[in-house]
Amino acid sequence: MISVVGIGPGSLDLLTERARARISSADIIMGNVRYIELIKDVIPASAEVVIGRMGTEVERAKKAVELGQYKDVVLVSGGDAGIYGMAGLAIEVAADSGTKLEIVPGITAASSSAALLGAPISNDFAVVSLSDLLVPWSEIERKLEGLAKMDIAVVVYNPKSKNRTVQLENTHGIFMQFRDRKTIVGIVRNAEREGCEIEITTLEDLPAFYHRIDMSTTIIIGCSGTKNLGARMVTRRGYETKYDYETGKNGNADDIAAGGYVEAGNRVWELSKAIVRDIVSKYPGSLSDTEKRVAGRVVFANADPSFLDLLVFKHHPVEKGIQCIKEGKTIVTDIEMVKAGISKKYRKKVDCFVNAPKSMEIAKREGLTRTAAGIRLAKEKGLIQGNVVVIGNAPSACQEICALAVEEGDAGVKPALIVATPVGFVNAAEMKEKILSMGNIPCIVIRGPRGGTPSAVAIINAIIEIACQ
Repeated sequence: MISVVGIGPGSLDLLTERARARISSADIIMGNVRYIELIKDVIPASAEVVIGRMGTEVERAKKAVELGQYKDVVLVSGGDAGIYGMAGLAIEVAADSGTKLEIVPGITAASSSAALLGAPISNDFAVVSLSDLLVPWSEIERKLEGLAKMDIAVVVYNPKSKNRTVQLENTHGIFMQFRDRKTIVGIVRNAEREGCEIEITTLEDLPAFYHRIDMSTTIIIGCSGTKNLGARMVTRRGYETKYDYETGKNGNADDIAAGGYVEAGNRVWELSKAIVRDIVSKYPGSLSDTEKRVAGRVVFANADPSFLDLLVFKHHPVEKGIQCIKEGKTIVTDIEMVKAGISKKYRKKVDCFVNAPKSMEIAKREGLTRTAAGIRLAKEKGLIQGNVVVIGNAPSACQEICALAVEEGDAGVKPALIVATPVGFVNAAEMKEKILSMGNIPCIVIRGPRGGTPSAVAIINAIIEIACQ
């Protein structure tokens, strides 16, 4: 049997249960090196791994069909296998073979990138690939012109590679002809992977980001209904024209009698918070009142009470964090997504250097990840010592903080507070344990492979909220 499996954007916590089950029980797993690397931690030791190169997809599909007649074969595809993936090719090749075949869906780049940006495709949208390896550019150009004339959001896959650079420039030119130059545009590179980058800009300013766009980038071009609301890209569906957000009411008597959707939403919000307060109050562990408030925000953000058993508060970190906020200390984050999630009340005091040109230079010169290089650049700017460091994504950023704090002994560069919640199966748990072992530096850590940006943001926002009361 062949299972054509979409593995999602690359983060293992976004791998579907069905995809994980097929991979875990496979006799043979086939895919290109990038996708195999992303799922290596869930590949069973008993499975044979067949790695193919880009451009050998037909041969790989044929081999999968041949082997699938007597073994369980997983044909790996990034994102969703049916969206610019291996599903269509596998079906074509297997059509007359009699080999049993199934398609296992995954989270496509449009969905994962949209979630990181906000809600840019919450109304009608289209997806187009700029790769002209299989489709003539003249055909792609006709589609782009038609889409540019339509007032819908457009998701652009495969915008640029080393050998394809003019396609993106031509696409920009087409949209500049038919859309307002101030149209909101979102750019996501390495969605839900190490080195994730998120930018929200305008159509006229898109060329300024060309040097950072590659095959791992998804671009979402908004429409007239797309707005930048609180550093989130949102394409409105029309609720704002039908409902009063303050009262939740419209002209429908039943809705007015019921209190409106917004009031109902508020009731759900308050009920959810009450449930979380009850869960935290019954937790048998020893937490201070302020630690309970922070822990409650993490449980609320993840809808998961089990995080209470993973949270570690060491050296009175909440009190230290409150003090830092009241004193106006800088917050340094590992990635832009963490920075974007921090409360507006304090965002002017938040810095992130993952995308700084000098960070790219440091990463290349020292063989570091961009996130680790961003932390090192923050140190060079004097922004680590005595300030707050929030790491929600990258274990390598934790590793860099540990190195900076101990490299000069007692004179090492030490943050006033560290929040560390990177998620993943590779080095995340180990680096968080290392943070916990770092002398007397106050820290809040989520142990093990779980955590992520929402948890980091929930922790620091809870501290900001308490400090500002």
